[in-house]
Amino acid sequence: MAGPAAEFNYLEFFKEEIRNENATIKIGAVNNLHLIASALGPQRTVSELLPYMTQVVQEEPLCNDDEFLHSMAKQFAVLSEYINGHDELLIAPLEHLADQEETVIREQAIQSLIKVIEKRPQLAPDHLVPTLHRLATKTDFFTARVSACALLPLAYRHVNADQKQGLRKAFVTLCGGETPMVRRAAAHKMRDFIQVCDKQDLLTDLISVYTQLSQEDTQDTIRVACVHATLVIARMLNPEENRQHTVERIKDAVEDRSWRVRLTVAKNFDQLCEAFGPELTAQKLMTPFIQLMKDNEQEVRKEAVKIIEACLKLPNHFTPEQLQQHILPQFQTLGGDSAQSVRAALAQVLGPIAKALGRDVTQRQLLTLISDLMKDDFHDVRLNIVSHAGLVCEVLGAEGLVHSLLHTVQNLIMDNHWRIRQSVVEQVPRLSRLFGMELFQTKLEAIFLSSLRDSVHSVRQSATKHLSEIATAFGPQWTVEHLLPKLVEQYSESVGYANRVTTLHVLPQVSSVMTAEQLNQYIVPLLVKATKDSVPNVRFCACRTIMWMMENHNLGAQPFSASVKPALLELEHDSDIDVQYYAQRALLLCA
Repeated sequence: MAGPAAEFNYLEFFKEEIRNENATIKIGAVNNLHLIASALGPQRTVSELLPYMTQVVQEEPLCNDDEFLHSMAKQFAVLSEYINGHDELLIAPLEHLADQEETVIREQAIQSLIKVIEKRPQLAPDHLVPTLHRLATKTDFFTARVSACALLPLAYRHVNADQKQGLRKAFVTLCGGETPMVRRAAAHKMRDFIQVCDKQDLLTDLISVYTQLSQEDTQDTIRVACVHATLVIARMLNPEENRQHTVERIKDAVEDRSWRVRLTVAKNFDQLCEAFGPELTAQKLMTPFIQLMKDNEQEVRKEAVKIIEACLKLPNHFTPEQLQQHILPQFQTLGGDSAQSVRAALAQVLGPIAKALGRDVTQRQLLTLISDLMKDDFHDVRLNIVSHAGLVCEVLGAEGLVHSLLHTVQNLIMDNHWRIRQSVVEQVPRLSRLFGMELFQTKLEAIFLSSLRDSVHSVRQSATKHLSEIATAFGPQWTVEHLLPKLVEQYSESVGYANRVTTLHVLPQVSSVMTAEQLNQYIVPLLVKATKDSVPNVRFCACRTIMWMMENHNLGAQPFSASVKPALLELEHDSDIDVQYYAQRALLLCA
């Protein structure tokens, strides 16, 4: 006798669920369609479930339920795993969904079609191409043609050679269509379509439509898409062909009345330079780029300045001569730009530019501008220029910097904005290696050590972290004789407990250059003193620092245990439970 599970009709259950008036039940049933398919098996899924699904998306009332259709569009691709290779049966219902008025349904249907074809590319010539041509030639409403645009790059990649001309013709027709939405969709897919075409086919069939769309009057999004297409085309053509077909399009885009088009050129200028090559860039693109730096729209100016750093990384682009001739003359105006974001972008690129230009040109043409930006009223400008202070100093050398920028750097470490103070602290190790020990002690040491007492934890943490680099740079003797006494001096009962905690955090950073004997002589007594501090947080940090010292240094069991163990034994009975815990852990290490 068959059990209840054998008598259960999964298909009928699914039909009932999707006709339920409760939307949650209905969509839940669709999203679990793979379970129904798994229960039915491949044969019944192909012969019963798929025909029913194809029918139900076209009939009242569900054909008007957008949420249902969107879920179905997604599930058709999922069913590909349950139909034993009969993926061609999925294309017809997805074609119907790709013609829907609602955008999200069409987009989901396209995604599902792409998944099906990517899984079985051999379906493209006999099944996808006829579907695509039907969608591309439907005239009752524009939605089908928009979907056709999205499918063209995929279809072209997988079809036979004799079908490619027909697809190129269909793409050209869609690009020249009267409906603005279709032209826009075709333009947005132009880059992808051109990528899968041969150079000769591009020059024969597609270059004219690219030129036509780049001069489109009504929609700036189409002209933006043409700038992106230019990146692909320029890489396919040689310099002479680019002079003929693409360079003028970029020049037009730089002068476009829509700021979005000009912004797109500015944001992608490094890629344009790479695509066109150094020669064409120098001959044809430098003047348009200067126009972007002078643009009326502040967002365009900002992006034009920001992209300079990326351009400097390209080989043989933006040479020192080009920088001096074309770019530097604009900096004086940009340094006084009314838009804060433009000045901040300029501050961000001055370090890499100084490195590219070298010491003499930087000192002669950029030093005044760098000093002015370090004093800018807008904190992001100061932050960006300070983040490159170490690089600028390396370019200028200690002699070129001491009397010009150092005073400004000293002032910035006391800036009202903590991020700027933190950025200066991060530059100090680089500056200390450049200046040497004597100049560091006279000019930077006091203000750097004051950062250990900063009111903002992130600044104190950054100073603590970078102190090890300074200790390593100047060596163990300087660290023990000069730096350590100043750090120990900062541990004082009279100041806030946060400063004492910071001092304890600093000790592991400087211990890396010290011997075990020096650690026992100078650092261990301070740690023992900290275990008797009146503030539990200090005692807690002292225990953790002791643990770190034992785990990372061979301090010698006898001298270390003799001084530290009694202090830890006292803390085993501390009033604070966290102090007790870490004291016990430290004692285990002592044992």
